[in-house]
Amino acid sequence: MTRFYLIRHAEAEGNLYRRAQGQYDSNITMLGRRQVAALAERFKTEHIDALWASDLIRTQSTASAILKYHPELTMHTDKALREVDVGCWEDHTWGEIGRDFAEQYWFFTHDPAKWHVQGSEDYAALLARLKGALLGLAEAYPGKTVAAVSHAFAIRSLASDLSGTPFGEMPFGDNTAVTTIEAEGGALRLVSYGDGAHLGELSTFARQGLAGNHRGKKADGTFAPMDPREESGLYTRVYRETWQASHGDLTGFVPALYLTEAARRAEEDPRCLVKISYEDALAGLIELDPDRGEEEHAGWISLIWVEEAMRQRRFGAQLLGHAVSYFRHKGRDKLRLHVSQTNDDALRFYEAVGFRRTGTARGVGGPLYLMEMDIAPRVWRLP
Repeated sequence: MTRFYLIRHAEAEGNLYRRAQGQYDSNITMLGRRQVAALAERFKTEHIDALWASDLIRTQSTASAILKYHPELTMHTDKALREVDVGCWEDHTWGEIGRDFAEQYWFFTHDPAKWHVQGSEDYAALLARLKGALLGLAEAYPGKTVAAVSHAFAIRSLASDLSGTPFGEMPFGDNTAVTTIEAEGGALRLVSYGDGAHLGELSTFARQGLAGNHRGKKADGTFAPMDPREESGLYTRVYRETWQASHGDLTGFVPALYLTEAARRAEEDPRCLVKISYEDALAGLIELDPDRGEEEHAGWISLIWVEEAMRQRRFGAQLLGHAVSYFRHKGRDKLRLHVSQTNDDALRFYEAVGFRRTGTARGVGGPLYLMEMDIAPRVWRLP
């Protein structure tokens, strides 16, 4: 009999930014790194004979947890352990998907055998490749214990199939949750599912207000381009609020100048100025400058703002996800922005999601920090 510890990857960008990232290759987050450390402690004294992961960055980064206390192991990768390919949904927001593909989104979360969108992977094919991967490993490691890092939808699908539980009634496992499966005689048996006891306060679901079936308190916004000339009053109000927060007063604030520049960028590329809404109410907006920092392979966030009544609902992270997606597709490997040295709330948010202070600048109303975040996809290793 071969025993598998099938582990979901740590929190990754898609989880934080609320974007569909099946086989889109994304990094794990700052919280994800802490989850990896907790996973390492969980497996500190467990006997592991082999370590496998899908070939995507987020699973390889998570698998480094096993290597911390088992350095004699080699991490192997297998494309067959990947997440389901979500086709034309890749790197689109869940809010957009729920709005534009309502029926297919319901099938995806409740009855994926009926789910299909352009370019997506067939559910039966997903199950076949996952079972084939584990049975192949069982033949390679008879009587051994194998840790294998995979993905939420993939693991949920396999657990649903092996247990006979309808997919819609099988909750998602949390990030780094452990599912135990045994293989013997060419058959797989589910022993336990989605054990996240090692997480405690590091649970992604707890932090995002999500139930294990993703029918909790999540607030997935929908994005739309903004024309600052047609909505000049809104744009000016937002810029005034952010200027006040950054500089302490309105000295040097020239709304016509910023409005003209925003209109130019939005006309050249509507993705440079977008707003996010939730249940038909404005939640926030973000303005990007594709020219600034280009020579240094950096993307620049000129403005990011969340409506006061919508704060603490993770819309800031979703706006940031738009910036990461936009600039990564342009080949940039880092994001930059300025923030007032006295804006403690903003500093806490930016540092929590991965920005670091790399310098200072003179602002109109006081000194600013230059904040920078790496966005190039790369495998992270637990120290």
